[in-house]
Amino acid sequence: MSPFDQIPIYLILVAATLAQVGFIEVGFRYGFSRRVGPFKAQMAQVRAIMGASLGLLAFMLAFSFSMAQQHFEERTAAYMAEVSAIDSAYRGADLIQPNSREEAKELLVNFATLRLETTDAARQDDMTAVVAMIRESERMHDQLWSIAETSMENEAERDETGIFAQSVLAMISAHDARLQASVFNRISPIIWLTLFLMSLLSMVVMGYQAGLTGSRSSLATWTLAITFSAVMTLITDLDRPNMTLFKMNQDLLVELENRMVDDLEVNPAGHD
Repeated sequence: MSPFDQIPIYLILVAATLAQVGFIEVGFRYGFSRRVGPFKAQMAQVRAIMGASLGLLAFMLAFSFSMAQQHFEERTAAYMAEVSAIDSAYRGADLIQPNSREEAKELLVNFATLRLETTDAARQDDMTAVVAMIRESERMHDQLWSIAETSMENEAERDETGIFAQSVLAMISAHDARLQASVFNRISPIIWLTLFLMSLLSMVVMGYQAGLTGSRSSLATWTLAITFSAVMTLITDLDRPNMTLFKMNQDLLVELENRMVDDLEVNPAGHD
């Protein structure tokens, strides 16, 4: 994870807004001091450059937002795949050997609980706990796979126990997909740097154009800066593992956990 992920999202919004307003002011003062020479020709050139730079900035914002949205959708798809795999593994546990059935089901309940606790820790920005919980979930994968291997040793029951084994493999695959989408699949720092520099340079050009005219609107300045900064903030939050403004709904996993717990209470030995 990047150290910038620990910066509160509201500070990013404030810092981006102030930076853009500051660069508009720099451009304005420089333009005001350059009000000499062929004024009309200079104004036409600056307006063309300002329009091109703002249009390119808008394109880059749209492109970055699309990337961040895609990463969010990938995390959602991996989450759905993991919940489905846990459900399938729990149902498939009824087909494995009776002496391993209860252990497997208890592991799956604990795994679902751990997943919910991991999400809570991520929302609280406790990344040390998140890493520890991810490692614990991977150890649970190993335990579940060990149970699947043991159950597969009996040739006569391989077809039935294979359902449980396939579900465990699907859990592991979904876990890897969630980890990749949440932690590693991020917008490139080069894109972030380019986007930030483009926004500041575009603000300088806009301020320079206002300086040449000798007048400016504070309302328009702050409106433009806040608008661009708000979009950049949304992109930042969508791309983060620990999202603040966008939260993935965990109700499906909560419902699955409750259903598994109720089943264990009714059938403590794993029998229907």
